[in-house]
Amino acid sequence: MADTHDAGRALSLRAKLLALLRLRRDGDGFTPSARDISKATRNGAGPALSHSQVNSLFNGSSGNPTAGTLGSVASALGAPAAFLLQGAEWDDLTALTVFVSRPEAREALRLMQGLEVQDILAIRSRLQEIRRQRGLSEDVPTIPPPPPGVDQPREGRPRRRSLHDAAERAADYLEGR
Repeated sequence: MADTHDAGRALSLRAKLLALLRLRRDGDGFTPSARDISKATRNGAGPALSHSQVNSLFNGSSGNPTAGTLGSVASALGAPAAFLLQGAEWDDLTALTVFVSRPEAREALRLMQGLEVQDILAIRSRLQEIRRQRGLSEDVPTIPPPPPGVDQPREGRPRRRSLHDAAERAADYLEGR
């Protein structure tokens, strides 16, 4: 899944969930299973979800989940619940994470209320200058990249590509090859 998307097109719930899973891969490249996420929802403030409910969210067959369901899944994946809302304005995981975790950022946004566009652009320019001075990139992606190495192919048995390949492998195993 790409980290960027069309500016005018909102990400689907499924795409957002897959992005969150990608960010939660362990060092071996494995993503949490539906059962892992289901267990994690039991520890949160929202409703506990079964692994089949989690699975239906991830495969896109759950058409209209409740706010409580979205909050539980977001909490289990360590993301702001607002990220899972519909609409392009909620697709910026990085901004939402800063908004939720940093009260100073919320205060800065409140102080922008009533300012003219040029004033807000001047604030943005100053922030970009501070990032340059600190050696940080001026380009902050809307969805952060996954940890290094997790998008690499895993070692191990290759996946079977067809039912025919599975049958051949089973026959080889039975014949001792």
